[in-house]
Amino acid sequence: MSFRRFLYLVADDCVERSYSLRRVDMSRFFRPLWEGAPTPLDSSGGAGATDPSAVEDAGRLPEPTISFSPPRLEQDSRSGLIDFLLFKNKGRDGESLQVVSMDHTGRALLCDPSLHPECLQLPMVRPKLAPFSLTVGSSLYVMDAFPEPPNGSEYHSFEALSCSHRNSDIYKEWYWHTLQPPPYVYGRRSPSHYIESYAVVAGTNILMSNMAKHTYCFDTAKTEWRKVGDWPMPFSLLAEYVPKHKLWFGLSSMGDGHSFLAANLMPPSDSEEMSPPVVHGSWMEYVQPPPEWSLVRSQVVHLGCSKFCIIRFFEIGQLNVCSDTGKTFKVEEELQVVLTGVEVASCDQELSVFKHKSERYKLNLENDYWVL
Repeated sequence: MSFRRFLYLVADDCVERSYSLRRVDMSRFFRPLWEGAPTPLDSSGGAGATDPSAVEDAGRLPEPTISFSPPRLEQDSRSGLIDFLLFKNKGRDGESLQVVSMDHTGRALLCDPSLHPECLQLPMVRPKLAPFSLTVGSSLYVMDAFPEPPNGSEYHSFEALSCSHRNSDIYKEWYWHTLQPPPYVYGRRSPSHYIESYAVVAGTNILMSNMAKHTYCFDTAKTEWRKVGDWPMPFSLLAEYVPKHKLWFGLSSMGDGHSFLAANLMPPSDSEEMSPPVVHGSWMEYVQPPPEWSLVRSQVVHLGCSKFCIIRFFEIGQLNVCSDTGKTFKVEEELQVVLTGVEVASCDQELSVFKHKSERYKLNLENDYWVL
């Protein structure tokens, strides 16, 4: 995978529920050699780590390149809401990055932010409530994080977007098709069904772990599920594979859940059971900020060439003391996002992570944001 230049930031504009997509140029986050060597990180947040409040203020965000406006339906609590997913479409001409927006009616738009902002409308079979996605080959797999059994034509929690000769021997077309959810959803409904981590392994298989600490594998070629272990993956949300290091990288689900983690998810054989993944290292790129700063959300995006962007959202407020109890409380006043470029390297089978550059942007506390 070649280096991906742009990171996509989608924001709720709070104007008639419209949304805008901005592109952040990541090339400036990685220093060339003549500007000095990047800083090695460790697992403690000591060496090389930075105080988020001391990171350079990058000023205003880039201007929007695409705007989205979902339809409004009366008596619909989700009216006007959209979710956004990244589709790393691997076609004959290489990988192209596309953005899929999905609204509360099931209307989906497929857009390429690098081209003219015209979107292909592709209605889903059914809307999704809290979707996540994974790209396998040239198909996008989308599932609700809280999957449920199919309910006739009323509800399907797992779908795939594919392009094939479905209705013609000459022309290919994009279409959505439903898939069976994980087998555990057919039991009693439970909060433990929530999917906490997911990854693509062996090229065509999807691994996912739920809150019950069970891991399941979906074979996209056979469209079959199987349980592979009574253990969870050590990641939170998406883990991405880097072929150069033959490891998966993402945010850790262990400890405070904030560190950047590497682990091996590849099964040793084709057996039904898998062993728990082996962790190969964890690193922290920031130190504990002042008490006025609270970390509210983290994310990692793979940029290719062993480079990643670590995204941290912080709520910043004023500390006050309650006159009755004497306890300190904070009144949130603003939202800041810190973007940090890191690079993975290995020497003599020893894995290292180097921090390049960080930038900080002030955001609207009332808005919703997606990083793709």
